[in-house]
Amino acid sequence: MTYDQILAQFKKKHFAPIYFLMGDEPFYIDEIANYIERNVMPEEQRDFNQMLVYGKETDADEVIAMAKEFPFGTEKRVVVVKEAKDLKNMERLVKYSENPTLTTIVVICYKYAVLKAAQLKTVEKNGVVFHSEKMKDSKLPAWIQTHAENYQFKMNPMVAKLLAENIGVDLSRIDNEFKKLSIFLPHNSEIDADIVEKHIGFSKDYNVFELQNALAERKIDKAYKIVHYFCQNIKQTPNVVTINSLASFYLKLLAYNLSDKSFDSKGKIFGKNDFVQKINVQYAQNHSVTELQKIIGILREYDAKNKGVESNLFEEELLKELVFKITH
Repeated sequence: MTYDQILAQFKKKHFAPIYFLMGDEPFYIDEIANYIERNVMPEEQRDFNQMLVYGKETDADEVIAMAKEFPFGTEKRVVVVKEAKDLKNMERLVKYSENPTLTTIVVICYKYAVLKAAQLKTVEKNGVVFHSEKMKDSKLPAWIQTHAENYQFKMNPMVAKLLAENIGVDLSRIDNEFKKLSIFLPHNSEIDADIVEKHIGFSKDYNVFELQNALAERKIDKAYKIVHYFCQNIKQTPNVVTINSLASFYLKLLAYNLSDKSFDSKGKIFGKNDFVQKINVQYAQNHSVTELQKIIGILREYDAKNKGVESNLFEEELLKELVFKITH
């Protein structure tokens, strides 16, 4: 089942006897587990009927024993297992799912791991399996925009991309930033770059997104100012992030210049937002295919050097060289 399908079931008060939440994206695993912890029963009944245990501190047999206890004064009992990757004898919990106790909801938080195919089929007969896959970088800005709307905020695509470039695919941190903003910002507030800079803590003027714009617009002085800032804050703006972001940007420009330049091509390459499409098409038109291929070659060269291939320069010096070659 998908995350949205599971939430839809929860809102109808439909709960399965066992949930197996697995995969590399912890955010959705935590969201599902937290919902069950907070919403299945009233707070005053949780001391007797809701158990939270950790994989390192228990084993499958103890979890099964808890699951088989009858609820006290309520219809359901909840057993949540965090850090289940460390749980011993996991196969016994899989076996338990063949005939689970219907008055207990067991939630297995199996982060950074997945069940074997045969085990999945066993659990799915009576329970719910949710595979929380890591989000792709390309989908993150759109997710941020949607998540802002969930908090009843407004955010334009450029600010969403600014957040994506500076935070990366850390959905839990992004969600926490929105929670902090919701404390003092009223509903329907516009989250702009100034709010991001003031309350989330990175510069709206000195980030990878602004660097790629400066390079694409051939604003060399601005590009060098941003590079100088990066060199002063190299731990917060490591070359691996800068180079990967620039490579993704220039590869999209090249892909557009090599495409049929149709409406469908623009959408596939730059996304569905009209403003993002328009500005990136302009950037692509300002560069020839040969120029873009050369820049991509430079980025690949410095990606290798940054990893220590035929170079022993510090990151700061490599970044300065990289931008000099792109701009000359």
